[in-house]
Amino acid sequence: LSIFLAPKSIIEDIQAKFSRTWWTGKDRGRFWTMTPWKTLCKPKAMGGLGIRNVRLFNLALLGRQVWRLINNTDTLCFKVLSSKYFPDGNMFNAKKVDKASFTWTSIATATETLKDGFGWQVGNGERINIWDDNW
Repeated sequence: LSIFLAPKSIIEDIQAKFSRTWWTGKDRGRFWTMTPWKTLCKPKAMGGLGIRNVRLFNLALLGRQVWRLINNTDTLCFKVLSSKYFPDGNMFNAKKVDKASFTWTSIATATETLKDGFGWQVGNGERINIWDDNW
């Protein structure tokens, strides 16, 4: 889950196994819900059990990879991915490639999801593009 964006069917299957584990009794064939699933997924401080939403957890782990690529530009992974997908060094302005790897497609999806929450600092102004950057 930390490298690839899991398909929706896999995430639903994992989520179903979580809920079945929680609600299944000794009969193993039948189960009934005592508490709604949304309540179980709430943080413990808010009255839930803190069970994670698998889709959001998958995106969070991919977001960690995005963060690593942004902050560690001297790694081999950054050099390989940037040479093919974002030659200017900016992940947020990646070029479209016809046959992108599944790893890059997953990271690009997380990048698009996280794009709105990211901010940037001006610094020395070298990396500012007043025509294309959202300001």
